[in-house]
Amino acid sequence: MTDEPFGPPPKEYNYRCSVCETEIEVNEAVIDAEIGMAKFNNEYYEGYMPKLGCPGCNNHTMECTEKDKD
Repeated sequence: MTDEPFGPPPKEYNYRCSVCETEIEVNEAVIDAEIGMAKFNNEYYEGYMPKLGCPGCNNHTMECTEKDKD
């Protein structure tokens, strides 16, 4: 049994913008939602990691730089 009442904390993924080099950690709930949208739009494939909008330069250029951070 764990000390955490709701289970382990969510994984975070490191994302970096290829335009302005902004780097953020993204909660797995955001990734799951984006993967769900990709499946809905028939754009999903095995190993898919979505690109996200960048808060620094407002482009759709944030890419995952590592699979997960533990």
